[in-house]
Amino acid sequence: MSKSAIYIPRPGGTSAAMRFGYVDALRAMGWTVYVSDPKSKLVCRRLIEEHDISLIMTSSKYGIRQLPVDVINSRGISVFVDALPLNCDGLFIDDPYEVAHQDEPEILAGIESMVVHTRFEPHLWRDFFSGWAVNGIDLVHVPLAGNIIRALPADCDIMTDVAMIANFGHRQDIMRHLIEPLFKHLDLVGNTYQAFGDDIWHRAGLRYNGPLVNEDNRMAYIYATAMVCPNVHTRRQVELQAAVNDRSFMIPLCGGVQVSDTPLIEKYLSPCCPVAKSITDFMQKVVGLTYDNPKRKEHILGSVTHVANNHTYFHRLASLFEQAGIEDRKTEAERTGQNAAVRHCWEIEARLSAAERGVPYESQAIQ
Repeated sequence: MSKSAIYIPRPGGTSAAMRFGYVDALRAMGWTVYVSDPKSKLVCRRLIEEHDISLIMTSSKYGIRQLPVDVINSRGISVFVDALPLNCDGLFIDDPYEVAHQDEPEILAGIESMVVHTRFEPHLWRDFFSGWAVNGIDLVHVPLAGNIIRALPADCDIMTDVAMIANFGHRQDIMRHLIEPLFKHLDLVGNTYQAFGDDIWHRAGLRYNGPLVNEDNRMAYIYATAMVCPNVHTRRQVELQAAVNDRSFMIPLCGGVQVSDTPLIEKYLSPCCPVAKSITDFMQKVVGLTYDNPKRKEHILGSVTHVANNHTYFHRLASLFEQAGIEDRKTEAERTGQNAAVRHCWEIEARLSAAERGVPYESQAIQ
């Protein structure tokens, strides 16, 4: 089995984070990954033949029709598909466009080595994903994760009280009822903050730093150098307890402290993450964490260790390879992920210790 893969991206912020997570993890395992959106089966076939592809990762609505099933089967290629809701009642979890096409199970049924997975919780499958089961396609639950390859900050010296990276164009109700009053309160009482995202921040009358371009370690630095990082989901996700977002794992992995708005996060991060029970509680928890906490370092190290050892994209790849019956690749993902976790936890602790002593991290390393 070669170590060449095609990753067919799906548009969207969450999808971009997922793409970087899987692609970075595969490349850390020594894979050559071609991030490509083939426009036809002919183009996909050419990529497969020219680069000896053994793995294709794609998703509902994007890239499925471009898969040359006959070539995939003849070469023994494994296909991992990130599935969206599919049912006869038109039910959807987020925006209406976030649903699969009705004929996807029929197209995928001919692939011999395939894993269809979704980040949405299994209790939703009966209502929202019934179209897959009706067509004989079994689903596997693979949540989002933290990208440990991009989670190491330059240092952990506190630069601001609150930091948030989020777009709100698709969830303006949350901006209006939670984020806007929270950040206006921070302004009023003199807390400092950094906010990155779309122009909804500006339209709400808040100071913000503009969009965050995907740059290595910049996100990690923002999370690690704030006292607290608020993390919110769409109202629909919270009501349905549908899924946790990638920030749920990325904030603690970077050495940040978060406050979340969904109890579902306790399934993955308890007791590492405070969960708010109401808007008022959310605001109080965020403001409360802007003050010095003698157990802050202990909390961060516990959270980093937990996520690094359980919720990175190496762990998600190991699950997918296991479902596909590719045991050697599963073992490789686990081994590479464990080595990355050990290094990452050590590096975060060193940076926190340097910040605690008030010396630059480089000086701490040399002494």
